Amino acid sequence: MRITRREFEIELGAALAAGTLGAAGCARPPKEQRRSEAAVGAQPPLRMTRGRADLTVPAEVPAGESWRYGLAFPFQVAPRRAALFANIRGKRGHDFEVGTDVVLFDDAERISSRGAVVVSRNENLSNPKSSPAGKPAILVKFPIRGGFVPLGAKRSDGASHPHAGTGFGAAQVEGWTADRDAPFRGAETYEYMELHQFAYDGTTFRVTVTERVPFNRLLAGDSLENPGLSSALPDGDDLLFPMGGRIGGARGSGVTRWQRGPAGWRPVTWLPVTGPDGSFEPTLVRDIDGSLLFCARGAGEPDRFDIRVWRSSDGGKTWAKVIHVRGAIGSVPICLNQAADGVPYVASNLYEVFLGRIPERYPTPKDAEGRVRAGGWMRDKVCFWPLNRERNGLEPPILARHCTAELGPAPGGVTWNADHPSATTVQ
Repeated sequence: MRITRREFEIELGAALAAGTLGAAGCARPPKEQRRSEAAVGAQPPLRMTRGRADLTVPAEVPAGESWRYGLAFPFQVAPRRAALFANIRGKRGHDFEVGTDVVLFDDAERISSRGAVVVSRNENLSNPKSSPAGKPAILVKFPIRGGFVPLGAKRSDGASHPHAGTGFGAAQVEGWTADRDAPFRGAETYEYMELHQFAYDGTTFRVTVTERVPFNRLLAGDSLENPGLSSALPDGDDLLFPMGGRIGGARGSGVTRWQRGPAGWRPVTWLPVTGPDGSFEPTLVRDIDGSLLFCARGAGEPDRFDIRVWRSSDGGKTWAKVIHVRGAIGSVPICLNQAADGVPYVASNLYEVFLGRIPERYPTPKDAEGRVRAGGWMRDKVCFWPLNRERNGLEPPILARHCTAELGPAPGGVTWNADHPSATTVQ
């Protein structure tokens, strides 16, 4: 996948959740769109092309199951080889995930599930926290995200990187009832982090270790429970990875530093960037000048529909909010990505008001002050907002995907969802 200011090539499900569209069997290449130079001020002309859905169905699906690839998170494994953490979704239940494959590729035009490496799958076990203890449960494995040091990587002085060809992946695991209806709640909640160690030798990608780690034991003194939506960044011999955790008992988001020791990759520090405001699903990029840029999804009023970007010029020691645009997006995933030429951009779903009939079983959405919020939940349109040159504001949005216009009405009276638009520049 190559995304530049002059040419946006949306080839992978990771870029615009094309796998979500492909899962419905309805994805097809839309027409190319152009924007004039006048539309983006002094910036060069923009051209956008979109490819087909690359991954739709895993190579092996158990009889009676309906599996589809959903989210995907790209990362580099070798100088000319990349990979995807490819999440698999099941048919039953909202957010009922099945597990994750690693799909390797050396050509964005030829991405296939054949030869995919199985990393995680759901498990049928008992819930130790249920009442009575031992109720049948399904351990649902959510999408894996993490980091990897490519094989052959070098330090800045030209020496070989000591951890080249290794990496990690982290995923939330949640206990669901045996009928797959919903997760266990309240005192019966059973969840933990599944931590994987990876290795690649130029031929084989392997999972070397898999551990179950309670949220509050991944890093002493902190509770880390929400891996970010972007791949970890190299920082010397370390990796910087955005994660959500607990700040004084409330949820917030920040940046973890990971180091590799005898037991593999582990977080050694976590520095919150947001306050204890419920922010989650963070993303992190390194700007052209070396500074760090950070973004996170708002959880509630007044920030749930906002675009917020923080900046650090000292390697992540201190942070300052540099962009805050209210009411631009829905209460949906938001990602801070970076084009191949280094330009950062925010990707998310445009705030819209649903004009169709809402079933009576759904309550009328209202904000904390009781005002009706009839919009903000649709994921039909994905937009890119490039950061301006000063990194203190956003350029006008670029419509990257309009599902209804491109694919027609969603089948069965539902709506299209194109979300989690995570991207990484790979070669």
